[in-house]
Amino acid sequence: MLAVINLNHQFFKKPLFNNFSLNISAPKVCLTAPNGQGKTTLFSIIAGLIDINSGEIQFAGKTLKKPNHHVALASDKIVFPEFLTAKQVIELVCGCWQLPWPNELIEGFSFIIQLETKVSALSSGSLKKLQLITALVRDVPLLLLDEPSAALDHNSIEFLLSTLADRAQQIIITCHEPEPFIAQGFQLQALANV
Repeated sequence: MLAVINLNHQFFKKPLFNNFSLNISAPKVCLTAPNGQGKTTLFSIIAGLIDINSGEIQFAGKTLKKPNHHVALASDKIVFPEFLTAKQVIELVCGCWQLPWPNELIEGFSFIIQLETKVSALSSGSLKKLQLITALVRDVPLLLLDEPSAALDHNSIEFLLSTLADRAQQIIITCHEPEPFIAQGFQLQALANV
């Protein structure tokens, strides 16, 4: 379903990806690699947030020309405006994509109290929940979650797992503790040959 073909990308003039190719055909995958091997950068490239020197990203056999229409990303690399409240961020995302208010996600992540909190004042766990809500609310074919369980409490992890179990789109995550995701049917795939 997802194919990265001959990707070349430099990070501060140092090659990070050199003719890198990757095929992910399973519907639910956990990408593994040591820290610093480019997992987060790869997700940002697939989502169209980072331009590449050369190469191609394909999904379902077609080049991703407008990744923002096909890919939703939850990552620390997406920086929300610090002066906005969490509610305003969610309103912007829902308004931009003409989506209904995500009551189920907000309640499931126990995020109601944090809605009026400014992004700058959110804890790392609450910021992770906001990232997940803004990605999960979108109905797109490819969902990328970078370290989705990091800083989450046990109940939020359980809610996330149950939410992902019901999803039909391809879901690719990175995770340093993949066991709960493997138990839910995610396949491990190493990020090799970088």
